[in-house]
Parts: sequence; C-alpha cells; structure tokens
Amino acid sequence: MDIYQEFSARHFGAYLDSEEFLDYMLRQWLLKGRHLDVCHVIDHPSFTKVMNACRNDERYALLVELSDLYESEITLASQYNETLLALAYGEDFDPFELNQDTRAKGDWRYHLWFYFFNNEGHVAESWQLFNTKIYPLCATLNNARADHMQTLARYFNELSVLMDKTRDPDILESVTKKTIMNLYDLFLQVAHNDTMIDFATKRSFCERLIHMMKYKEMHRVGLEFYITFNDLFDLNDIPTVISLVNLSKSAYDYHAVHVLHGDIQAIQYRIEKYKGDIVSQLTKISEYILRMKNVIEEQHGGKIHEDSFIQADFNFFFYECGIEEMCTANFSELPFEDQDSIVRNLLNAMICFYKADKTLTSEEGKVKEPALNLLIGWELGNEGMKLRNRVLSLVPDVGIEYREIMTSDALIQLDECLTEFYLHDLSPKVEAIIQKSEQYDLEPIDPKQALTLLEETFTSLHHHSALIFGEEEKERFEKSAKQLPRLLKSNEVKRLLTIAEVKWHELENANKPESQQSSQKAAFLIADYVKAVEEYLSHILVSKRVTKQTMPLIDVAMPESGLTSVEIGSEEYYHYATLGSFYHYLSANGTSLLKRNVDKVQVVEYLTHWVNSIRTSSFDQKDELEIETAQVLRRETIVLLRRLVADLAD
Repeated sequence: MDIYQEFSARHFGAYLDSEEFLDYMLRQWLLKGRHLDVCHVIDHPSFTKVMNACRNDERYALLVELSDLYESEITLASQYNETLLALAYGEDFDPFELNQDTRAKGDWRYHLWFYFFNNEGHVAESWQLFNTKIYPLCATLNNARADHMQTLARYFNELSVLMDKTRDPDILESVTKKTIMNLYDLFLQVAHNDTMIDFATKRSFCERLIHMMKYKEMHRVGLEFYITFNDLFDLNDIPTVISLVNLSKSAYDYHAVHVLHGDIQAIQYRIEKYKGDIVSQLTKISEYILRMKNVIEEQHGGKIHEDSFIQADFNFFFYECGIEEMCTANFSELPFEDQDSIVRNLLNAMICFYKADKTLTSEEGKVKEPALNLLIGWELGNEGMKLRNRVLSLVPDVGIEYREIMTSDALIQLDECLTEFYLHDLSPKVEAIIQKSEQYDLEPIDPKQALTLLEETFTSLHHHSALIFGEEEKERFEKSAKQLPRLLKSNEVKRLLTIAEVKWHELENANKPESQQSSQKAAFLIADYVKAVEEYLSHILVSKRVTKQTMPLIDVAMPESGLTSVEIGSEEYYHYATLGSFYHYLSANGTSLLKRNVDKVQVVEYLTHWVNSIRTSSFDQKDELEIETAQVLRRETIVLLRRLVADLAD
C-alpha cells in the first residue's frame, strides 16, 4: 500500500503550516503520480499562508500558476504538466535532455518524467527514457517488498499506455529490437510476479508485445515468449491468434509451434464439445426452470392471482420474456445459432431464482427485476446457480461461428508449418544417419543387379498403396510405372535408391531379420530412401531453373541471417535447402512445376501424408527401426517418388 495514501492532502491539517513539510509532500505526490493531491493542497486553508511565507522562493510562481489552473478549472494539459515537472525537478529541468540526472531520488524519480512524455505524445522520447532510465531501475525491483511492487506497477501501467500508443506501424518503426528485448526481460524477471499488476494488464501487455515482435520479425523470440507465458494469452481473441500464427510461419521452431497448435486445438475441442452437448445442456436448464415454475405455482398459486406484484414478476419472467416458450422448444430440431442463443438467454434468466436485482428485458423492450428468488427459497435458488455455473464454464465466448472458422484456418496453417519445420529438422538428421551407415557398410554392389531390383519394386506397386483422389490420378499413377528413367536422371537419386534396394533385399534374406543389427540396418536404409526424395525434388527445381528465365526464390533457413530467399541452384541453395524448403516451395509455387491437370493441393496432401508416416514412426529419433515399420516406410516412400514422377512436369 502507498504509505502516502493515508495522508491525503485534505487531512493534513496543521502539518501544512510547515513549508518544509509541504515541499516534501508535493515532491512525493508528483513523482508518484498523485497529481490530484497536489491540486487539493491548493484548496487547503493553509495554502495561502504557506505561499506568502515562500513568496521569494523560485517555485512560488509555479504554484500560483497551478493554483490558477485549478481554480479556473481549465484543463490545459501542456501547461499543467510542465508546471508539475518544474515543481518536482526544478525550473531549469529540460525533459528532453535524457542524459541528465534528476535531483529527485528514490524509485519513483522517473515516474512524472515518463508520465509527461506519455501524456504529451512524445513516443520516441518515452521509449528512450524507458531504455536508459526506467528499465535499468525496474530491473532491480525484483523482490517482494510492497513499495517496490507498487512502484513497478505504476511504471508498468504507464508502459502499457505507451505500448498501446505504439501499435501504429509508422510509430512502431522507430522501436528497436533492443527495446523489445528489454520489455521481454522486464516482464520475465520482475513484472509477471508482481501481484499489484492485475491479470488483465499483464494479458494486455503480452498481446501488445507479441504484436511488436511480429512487426519486427522476431519470430523465434515471440514464440518463446508465448511458450513461457501462454497462460496469459487469450486464444479466443482472434487478432492474438493471427499474430501467433504469423510468428509461427517463420520461426522454424517445431516444438514451440507444436505447443501453440495444441493450445489452439483445445479451443477448437471446447467449441466442438459445446456444440455436441448443447441439446443435453439445454434440457437440464429447461427442466430446472420449468420445475421452479411448478414450485411457484404449487406453493404460491393463490398469491399469483391475488398479489399484483407477484403476478407481474411471474408473468414478466415466464411469458413476456418468453422463458417458458424457450424451455418448451424442441431443441434438437433447432439450428445451432438458435440453440446457442437460448442457452445464453436461459443462463442469464436463471440468476433471477438466486437474487432479486437481476434486470431482464422483455421481447417488447420492457425492463424489470423479477424477484422470483423470494418465491422458491435459497436452497432451490442455490441449486440453480450451481447448475448455471457448471454449464456456463462450458460455454465459449460469443461469436462461435467466426471463431470456429478462424481457429480451423489457424490449425491448417500451423499443420503446414509443423510439416515444414519437421522436414527442415529431418534433413540434417537423415544426413547424419547416412554418414553413420557408411562407416559400417562398405561392400560394393552390382549396379546391374541393383537396377533390376529397383525396377521390379518400382513397377510392382499398385495404386491401392497410394492415397488416390480420383480416376485421373489413378491413371497417371499406373502410367508412371514405365517412367523410372525420369526418376534416375539425377545421379544421386540413382545411387541412393540402387544401394538401398540391394541392401534391403539382403536384409530380407538374412537369417535373423529381427536382430538388433538388422533393425539398425533398416534405419540406415530408410534414411537412403528419404534422402532420395530430397535429392529428387532438388534435381527437379534445378532442371526447371535451367529451362526457365525466371523462377521464384526459395526460402532457406541460414544460421546467421535466419530465413533467407536464395536463387535455385546457387551455392546457398545446395548448402542450406532442406526437405522443408522444398515442401514450402511446392505449397507456394507448386502449380508451375506440375502437369496441366494436376491439383497442387492434392500433391501437397499426399506429400504431407508421407511426412506424417515418417513422423509417427519416430524414425529420426531412433538408432534402430523395426522391420515391419521399415517395410511400411520403404513402400510409402517409393510410392511417393512414383507419384512425384507422375505429377511433376518434364
């Protein structure tokens, strides 16, 4: 608690006769933002006496000016603020000299300065003051002392106002990444534990900070901040969800995006469960309300007809507000929009059974507070409130249809991000497995035998093994059986697949196919098949680049500069492009790479289906792989290659 709060200026009495005490308290109130108390001092009977005593003081004119503003009730913000600054820091204080020290001491010493910049709209100076003075000060207020927590809360409130003023992109342009990291650090180290900062203010701060991080392309940091404080984010707020999804697209952080995906999925699940259970909930609510109607009629039937007030309340609630009509409707035949509306109306009306001051509005616009709680007793009213609270806890915020659409769209986008980021992480892991396998298996293969085995495997696959969407795709898949040479135009693809096929048949013919050594070899071979997919996609893009004058750049994640767009076939392309890069390129620009009648969406879908199989197997996280699992992955990978051969244009 503010120790000065007990000493309002109106209660100082004789103490204000002391010029020294007045001087001290004025400074304290100003620095702590208690500007109203300063005005109250002017209204105090002793004010004139004290002012006459210090007529020669340099602050006399300032206090008179403040008195004039107060007495004339003119809200001249600039004059008022400058007067307060002069009172607190001295007449020679220039607020725009940010490197100076103030003569004021203590934790509050920058509050009025910060308030002045905020109130006058000097956003750039406000942020500079935050970085140079306020952030270093607040970072030290990291203990549980009440005065420290209160000081931090005051600064934090002003900071929230400043962040709100900075939402405009033109203003946000001037905010540096260092400032954003200072905000992050301040919240992480100090502010989030401050019990004097309410939950709503903390939530608002988090949402604004995420907005700033998104604008400044601080994608990984933004998701890290969300993961750390996800309990403070309202995922029912669509702008917040959109900001988080936009951060995710360039974060290249599979695990962080996975957490966000799960949190948004929980919101979707709540909506789906509510829609699935709504008839049951309506039945429970309506049964209770109709039971209360019967109780009132049985116990107070005579009064309803004799007492005009009781009759008015009873009729208003059940008939004029349409409550009985709602309760007797056939809920299962109503569209969801009507069901949802009735749930909310009945939950609102149920309060009347618990307390008498609940206002309802009739269908004709009449307003009344029906005191039905007096007719049923506390126990029945409390029973209704318990039921109401249980149901209310399951009811999503209003705007369910819009939120459902946006949530589904967000999950689709995050699914794409998860697939891309998983593939981005998968490529180096596959490379590491291949390098490890080369240390164990150095035996040469017979190239002719290898090609024969590969051709047998490639042509023997039936369309039932694939995720087929229609007759055209089925036909293309069957024709692709004769197009193995197209796949083997890449020497690296040819090398990987021929070696893998020979070794696979050796593994199948081994005496102990279920041994530990066989399981390890299976993991090595699947790495070859997966690498072949990456090499084939890379080869296709480079081949297209040769025949086309211009092609869209491809995004690659570089350690130094993050997500970067590079030329296909460039040195950076060969060094940094991954399966994730190719997946993203197909999703964004796949139409130009495909045959005329091929649907890009379907290509991305069957590619995603293959990725999900790889991910489910946890192949990239194990040193060994069960033979049965390896058989499935091998078949699905060769099917994928055959489909790509069928769908990608020459």
